[in-house]
Amino acid sequence: MYDTDELLESTEINGKELEYLLSERKIGRADFLLVDVREEYEYNQKRIVGVDYLIPLSDFFNKVQQIESCKSKHIIAKCKLGGRSAQAQMQLKRMGFKSVINLAGGISHYTGEKE
Repeated sequence: MYDTDELLESTEINGKELEYLLSERKIGRADFLLVDVREEYEYNQKRIVGVDYLIPLSDFFNKVQQIESCKSKHIIAKCKLGGRSAQAQMQLKRMGFKSVINLAGGISHYTGEKE
């Protein structure tokens, strides 16, 4: 199985690990924000159940203020394949966010619950 604390300290997780963390969050054993950085039309087509914020990379600097007060929280960034979320991860780190995790492979490699 997985170690929740270890996963939340990593810089990258895969779809199965995110699925595990979302189940842990549901029962109060994990605390993090799941941020989708895809465009709104992509988000409206299909999204992972449990996304807390939509902050499209194209409007990142305007929308990131929504989570400005969460700099000490664990943030998991996700997109379609992992490239845009990796860019968002770098930006958030530069902006002083302490723990930012990239979802490797994005929603494309996530087999958990979607809507």
